[in-house]
Amino acid sequence: SQRQPNGSDWTYNLQGVRRVLYRLPELLGKPAIVVVEGEKDVDRAWSLGIPAPCNPMGAGKWDSSYNDQLQSAGVRKVAIIPDNDAPGRAHARAVGQSLHASGLEVRLVTLPGLADGGDLSDFLEQHTKEELIDLVRRADLWTPSVRLDRPVKQFEELGEQRYRLSVPGVTLEVSRLRR
Repeated sequence: SQRQPNGSDWTYNLQGVRRVLYRLPELLGKPAIVVVEGEKDVDRAWSLGIPAPCNPMGAGKWDSSYNDQLQSAGVRKVAIIPDNDAPGRAHARAVGQSLHASGLEVRLVTLPGLADGGDLSDFLEQHTKEELIDLVRRADLWTPSVRLDRPVKQFEELGEQRYRLSVPGVTLEVSRLRR
């Protein structure tokens, strides 16, 4: 359980505690990293010389403050390697969306041949560091999907020759529209 010191004893909560990425200080000056889901996978990646962090408390707990931590460390490119389960994939998408919004280059890397619930450590039991690096390099740049589940809005007149066009994920405002 999570706790913090309160003098000579412990308080079993994290109220007021700043959370940091696992192994954050070691990321300083590393422009390209992989983000994984747990400490075991972080340590396994580092054992191969691959810089990696994870967020505290597991899947679904990414906070936008971690983006700032990565950028302050000099990170510019991130490959996210999810665990092979629904929470892992959802976590990877949420992390990717958050990092992408911060301007980082994001790749989402799906490891082939993993059993349900498998992770990076499981993959590396059967594959080499070189195979992993090849998968990361071949992964496409990732961008969040734009959901078109609400209607596209046409031009909206704002007055004084100003107009707005809103589509999911993008809003354009123009003045003095000409044909």
